[in-house]
Amino acid sequence: MIGGIIAGYALEGYVKGAVWPEPHQLYVASVPGNVGVEKVTNLTFITFGDGAPVGRSNITLEGSVSAHGVTDEDGTLVIQVNAKSNDSIKVTAEKPGFRNATSFIAVTPGLDIISSHASITSGTATFVTFSVTAIGKPVSGAAVSLSGAGVALEGITNSNGQVIAQVNAPTTGSIIAAAKKPGYAQGSTAITSMSQQALSVSASQTAVTVNVPVFVTFTVTSGGAPIVDAQVSLSGPATGGGITNQDGRVIIQFTPQSTGTITVQASATGYASGSTTITSTASSVLSMASSPASITAGVPTYVQFTVTSGTSFISEANVTLSGAASGNGISNQNGQVILLVNATGAGSMTASASKMGYSGASVLVSATAQPALSVSESPDNITNGVATYVTLTVMSGNSPVSGAGVSVTGGGISADGLTNSAGQVTMLLNSVSAGAINVVVKKAGYMDGFSTLGH
Repeated sequence: MIGGIIAGYALEGYVKGAVWPEPHQLYVASVPGNVGVEKVTNLTFITFGDGAPVGRSNITLEGSVSAHGVTDEDGTLVIQVNAKSNDSIKVTAEKPGFRNATSFIAVTPGLDIISSHASITSGTATFVTFSVTAIGKPVSGAAVSLSGAGVALEGITNSNGQVIAQVNAPTTGSIIAAAKKPGYAQGSTAITSMSQQALSVSASQTAVTVNVPVFVTFTVTSGGAPIVDAQVSLSGPATGGGITNQDGRVIIQFTPQSTGTITVQASATGYASGSTTITSTASSVLSMASSPASITAGVPTYVQFTVTSGTSFISEANVTLSGAASGNGISNQNGQVILLVNATGAGSMTASASKMGYSGASVLVSATAQPALSVSESPDNITNGVATYVTLTVMSGNSPVSGAGVSVTGGGISADGLTNSAGQVTMLLNSVSAGAINVVVKKAGYMDGFSTLGH
């Protein structure tokens, strides 16, 4: 290759007269012979003389670029340059035993071209703006050409250095945008023509019931991102359609007319369509669950009832409570209804669910009697006229009860307190008269406890 370049330079008149007119004259060639302003360029320098490459030659660059290097044994050196002005680059080659060689590299303003799109979708027409500048300023009248991925377009930049092209690549691949103008070094950039991304569509319900109106949320995505303005359509036992919002979702109400498979199709410009299915079945059986399943009689408690059919939550189901307590409500979109239940006594309550198109369901909620409180005193007897510390302990079964209210009245005593975590409270009591000293303990959810303190 070096020999060819040397011969080429000789043919271009770089070597005058005979093939080597000056013995021991050093020559230097540079490829390319010009660079653009603020364009990073790899310059290849070749030193030769006396009919052969001259290795280990010093190369010095001056002017708009300052650099230095030494050619290898084959007389070749590559220097990366980035000229900051239009001044030419002076190249000086030196080698002991040879006369110095000098050449110049022209520096012209380099065109920069940027695209408003780094990529487009094949088969989809897209308006792309190309901006051409040189040394940071817009360049008007520059010729911009596009080639690759089946695209062949041309345009001329306006006074703002811009040209807008409608690009519709029939195939995938790289599209090269090249900018040219006399007096400037050519610039180029690339945009990628990508294949259409596939849509994915999902439904909030995978099964519906014949003749039962239903609202279903459909979500359309591509690569995990929501797709706005996608068309969603239903076909088969049910029909309907809608357009997705900015979250890629659309809610469609429909009523299946028969059993079978409902096909859900999603489509959007620039995307391969996607689909899913929903099964339309005959009337389903309702199921019910309650939380909690047991409450305490006399204690108002919020109970959540959940109505389902298969794996689907059933909204607008009527829930009715009967037995030890009564009440009713309508399930929400999550199949839930919350009722405040206050059983009048121990026993059971029946919660029933019903909805058109479904067979009913029920669940039992039990009401247990309130646990009883008991109280003991230590000491259990005091002396009239003698103030005595008495520790009162409140229990329910074998467990201490904290936060219980303790009232002591009678014998001239009136005292109140709350039990601690050990179920105890200590009071200083002083009986000053005859009569029973009564101890009463209370706490919500428990039956009151009673005792008498001797004196």
